[in-house]
Amino acid sequence: MIRASLLLATVWVAGCHGVTTGLWGSGCSTAEAEALAGARAAWSLELRHGGLYRDEDAEQRMARIGECLCRHCACLAGRYQFRLLNSWRANAFSLPGGRVYITRGLYARLESDEQLAAVIAHEMGHLTARDHFKPRCADRGEAFEREACADARGVRYLEASGIRTEAMVEVVRLVGSVQPAGWSDRRVRLIRRSGEAGDLPAS
Repeated sequence: MIRASLLLATVWVAGCHGVTTGLWGSGCSTAEAEALAGARAAWSLELRHGGLYRDEDAEQRMARIGECLCRHCACLAGRYQFRLLNSWRANAFSLPGGRVYITRGLYARLESDEQLAAVIAHEMGHLTARDHFKPRCADRGEAFEREACADARGVRYLEASGIRTEAMVEVVRLVGSVQPAGWSDRRVRLIRRSGEAGDLPAS
């Protein structure tokens, strides 16, 4: 995993891949400062993952699904930008200021709007938890915990929006081969256990 000293770009598969902004740290709290932090980190993230892949239809589809989630979940209020990265490795990322990225590789493997909504909801879970401004992950165990919490938050957002929550399980399994060993099964168990217990985080 790539480690960052100030700002973590949360990821769908591996947890704590990072980008250092060199400017904004954990004291950043305003929307304007977060947007600037995300903008500074975006160039490095996009460069590492093949640059942007412009597909207007895909971006509009992602924006439409993002708007649906925001409409039903007050904690998601804000402005979001949805972009594809020109990489065939299945992954997704988020940055402060509402920047959500999905690689072409993951986007091509998604079989429905529900699965796409699960990916977006997971990344929104990282954003609402402000994972980007937390200290860097000390190990894979901590990285896993952040991913599992983003799963749980994402499931809550799907549920509130009337979207089939099993889509989160489907996506976790879909990218199982590119996750660290055992992560996929553990994440699925936690998603289902949280849903049964009714203790998913509300925001």
